[in-house]
Amino acid sequence: MDPLEKNAIRRQAIARRQALDDGGQRSNAIHRRLLTEFPIRKDSNWLVYVSVRNEVRTAGILEELLLEKGHVVVPYCLTNNELGLFRLTDLQQLEQGAFGIKEPIPSLRDEHNVSPENLDTVVMPGVAFDRRGNRIGYGKGYFDRLLEKLSGECQKIGLAFDCQIFPKLPSEAHDIPVDHLVTETQSIRCSTEA
Repeated sequence: MDPLEKNAIRRQAIARRQALDDGGQRSNAIHRRLLTEFPIRKDSNWLVYVSVRNEVRTAGILEELLLEKGHVVVPYCLTNNELGLFRLTDLQQLEQGAFGIKEPIPSLRDEHNVSPENLDTVVMPGVAFDRRGNRIGYGKGYFDRLLEKLSGECQKIGLAFDCQIFPKLPSEAHDIPVDHLVTETQSIRCSTEA
């Protein structure tokens, strides 16, 4: 895959996202659509990313999961470009961490650690997506490494604004697509036939 092509798409998608002046309203619409399409079950084990800068905001989703279930799993950055998984029970357990992203307080991490195989719903960010579920992230591969470790039953959901959906993204055989995309106007069941 041509890294220059990927970088050009990444730059274009970030510029589109930065041009939005109503990201909060759009994020609220995505939040409502997500939890309507994928109702929270008491026995479910969700991972939801903690949004940063102008990503689709997830604070409301995190709060709703904490209210409904008492916990939600959030990712945090490890030194080897992998993600640690933390069982969050209170938003006060987060502080500013790597890349300006709120992360679990380091002293709490060991006792709240979660194994990727235990997740059944993963809500992830991306810089760009296509309708087949291919995604381009920021280029560090954190979520790519996590996707490899999930159970086959885990539903993978990408959150994006409409402006981040591209007709077709470059992909490689080892790339793991998301199963669903939720934007402010649509819920897309991703298909390799798209």
